[in-house]
Amino acid sequence: MVESTSRAVVGVFTYMDDALEAVKNVKAANLDWRMYSPVPRHEIEEVTFPQKSPVRLVSFCCALTGCICGWSLAILCSLDWPMRTSAKNIASIPAFFVPGYEWTILFGGLGTLFAIFAYCKIPSVVRAAGYDPRFSHDKFGVVVACSAGQVADVSKRLKTAGADEVDVRDSL
Repeated sequence: MVESTSRAVVGVFTYMDDALEAVKNVKAANLDWRMYSPVPRHEIEEVTFPQKSPVRLVSFCCALTGCICGWSLAILCSLDWPMRTSAKNIASIPAFFVPGYEWTILFGGLGTLFAIFAYCKIPSVVRAAGYDPRFSHDKFGVVVACSAGQVADVSKRLKTAGADEVDVRDSL
């Protein structure tokens, strides 16, 4: 049987500050890591993902596309089937604000939803090797992927940061 060289070192933490310290230590060592938390906290987001989310740009682009499509559909339908009223223009601007607005909201909302799914990797079909059910209840978890030779160093880093327990599993 061939033994895998990739390992997942799982650190279980009671306190968020200790888990954040472990993440900082692991990031300093340039290792692949994942953090689990029972509750969303801004402090975790600041340490784990300091840059701004790309979902905002996707939302803006989808909303802009929706606005253009809404206006285009309304104007092209008016030009294709003209119904003149008096001497007014066929493509009158005020009448097309509602379709433009509605399509902006529709495309922006759906684009944001799909972008969140894509960037958050939802749904996660395969459960990660380092996941522990306690991470959804009352514990914080830091899972670090490393080679078999780095296990001792990573375990030491997690214990130094204040891990309650450290477990080694096969691959991340």
